[in-house]
Amino acid sequence: MEQVLPKIAFKSNATLDIEVMTFAETYKKLTSVDGHDPFAPHKIQFYIILVVTKNTYAHYVDFKCYDLKEGSVIFIAKNQVHHFTEDFQKAAGFTIILNSHFLEKNYLFSKNNTLNRLYNYHLEVPVIHPEEIGEDEFISIIQKLYFEYRLPNNFAKVEMLRAYINIILLKAERVKHEQSINTVKSHWLQVFNEFKTLLELNYANKRNSRSYAADLHISYKFLNDVVKKTTGKTVKAFIDDFVTIEIKRYLASTSLSVKEISYTTGFDEPANMIKFFKKNTQLTPLKFRKQL
Repeated sequence: MEQVLPKIAFKSNATLDIEVMTFAETYKKLTSVDGHDPFAPHKIQFYIILVVTKNTYAHYVDFKCYDLKEGSVIFIAKNQVHHFTEDFQKAAGFTIILNSHFLEKNYLFSKNNTLNRLYNYHLEVPVIHPEEIGEDEFISIIQKLYFEYRLPNNFAKVEMLRAYINIILLKAERVKHEQSINTVKSHWLQVFNEFKTLLELNYANKRNSRSYAADLHISYKFLNDVVKKTTGKTVKAFIDDFVTIEIKRYLASTSLSVKEISYTTGFDEPANMIKFFKKNTQLTPLKFRKQL
């Protein structure tokens, strides 16, 4: 197990911001990776889309197993802990890797074209199954994306690839929108996403709900209403859940001691972290690690 949480960066063609592979090509690349074990938990610094076109495959994301079948698509976000399994080689499909800067600039943090639900794993499950997609064209567009990616002709390649990615992401967002029983206003989703981004950056040093509201220049009541409407939790409960997941990620993916993880995740004393973790999981940190 790693001493620190492996953080895997986007290393493909920086000009394209996109990498597209078949599962067979992906598996070959995974088995030749140096520096970390892709079949062990690791944190990614980019975004992934896995599309199954034949057989079944189970993928692990943040300690949950997601069963994928023919036509299923899973979206893995930056900073999530995931890992592949050996069964990956038995399935067929496509892997799409997206540079975080590209996706965040053009979609997640864009005021003009925001993906409010897709990649928002705090609100939505990361999987779309074929019955949820329905008759909408999806797999064929991904096949065209792969064809364009492999095409030797580089004229307008960047524009072509981004056009296909745009269609894929918006179609997936449409499915999530239709699935959602949440009648949350778009503005509220934007506020929630801004809060979540601040929390990701500052959770180790800041846990106070009112402080985050002040940073967003909104009232605490409004922030609490937004978080409660979107997640069903108060701001405090959401922050506690977020911190719990971060502790789990360190316990599962590193060899850091409980004491080291306590300080890394913002606790003054290990005893306080142990008490917090047990309250939220009914397990001690060591017992959680042992179960894994």
